[in-house]
Amino acid sequence: MNNKAKIAKNISWLLFEHGAKMVSGIVVAFVLARVLGVEQYGIFQYILALVVIFKSFSYINPAEIMVPRLVSATGMERKNLMGNGFTIRFCASIFAFIIFLLFVYFKDGVEIFYLALVLGISILLDEAFGIITAFLQSQTMIKYRSVISIVLLITKMVALLTMYFCGVKNIYLYALVYLCDSVIMSCGLLCVYKFINKELFFTFDFNNIKRLLKEALPFFVGIVFMCIFWRIDVVMVQNLSNSVSLGLYTSALQLFYNISVVSPIIAMSFAPLFIYKFDDIKIIKRNTLVLTLGMFLLASFTSIVVYFLAPFFISLIFGAKFSSAIEIFRYLLFVLPFIFANEALNLYIIKIKLGKFLIFKWALALSGAVLVYLYFIPAYGAIGAVIGLGFGY
Repeated sequence: MNNKAKIAKNISWLLFEHGAKMVSGIVVAFVLARVLGVEQYGIFQYILALVVIFKSFSYINPAEIMVPRLVSATGMERKNLMGNGFTIRFCASIFAFIIFLLFVYFKDGVEIFYLALVLGISILLDEAFGIITAFLQSQTMIKYRSVISIVLLITKMVALLTMYFCGVKNIYLYALVYLCDSVIMSCGLLCVYKFINKELFFTFDFNNIKRLLKEALPFFVGIVFMCIFWRIDVVMVQNLSNSVSLGLYTSALQLFYNISVVSPIIAMSFAPLFIYKFDDIKIIKRNTLVLTLGMFLLASFTSIVVYFLAPFFISLIFGAKFSSAIEIFRYLLFVLPFIFANEALNLYIIKIKLGKFLIFKWALALSGAVLVYLYFIPAYGAIGAVIGLGFGY
């Protein structure tokens, strides 16, 4: 199979996985909303948001550094890269997990702490064993991870639906399903790596670790700012508003994310032939702007259509108790075109290799959004969070 065919197949598996995530996200929201109710649903999503934020501190050895190096590495070089990368990620994950638990314990109390303890274990696993995903990307073998992910998504949906129809109400059991997802994915990736390479990679060299850390720092800072920006809105609503607003906002946001997840799929589909294949900067800029405009218009049209269907979607997925989320969701739809435009513009940053620019981009977006949150959330609740998110984008 030639390189173009392998890349196309790789992208196809990623697109299929994204589609499965969309369906799974809707089913999971359907179950959790009905089992937990507005306030408990908000708390559950709040902890998941914190997990994303604190997990970002384990992204200190990102794929941007590892994938290019693994592409042409020899067997010994690969083992050293994987071993050192795993060591960096796992040590950072331990640090992230500890500060996550301390944050929740001292800020939110014991009851939420136990839920955080279950959901937070994924911090220890996801990025550390995600080093295998970087290897699979470097060899255009992402189908192995996609197959595991799709099977897990289906299993997760079946498990949650079974618990729901059996009348299970315990929030910790639902959290345990999330944890099992991370545990099985980590074990599955490890088995795939062993199957492909006939060996494991648990080794490290202190000098190589220092070198990798130095190279990764610019990417790491930008990624941390980005992850915080993605979820800080939920944390701010939790702290500056009330639990009902939190539940309504996170439910609207969950549905909104299931629509916005289409944006990277579209960008990823156009990138190889529309932007990445060219070296002429004028063509790259022109095509990036054309794609950005096209995605902005597509998102605008989608927002208009979904705006009128919002009552149907909220009622179908979350139930009557979440009817007040309709207005919040409709406001979120005004942000959608800017998310689509952002995904298209990111392709230019990746192509030109302006990794350091991401630090300033996401720092600016984060600081701007937080300033708006601080003023508008106390005054307008969940709507204030939408205004801040839109301002950030």
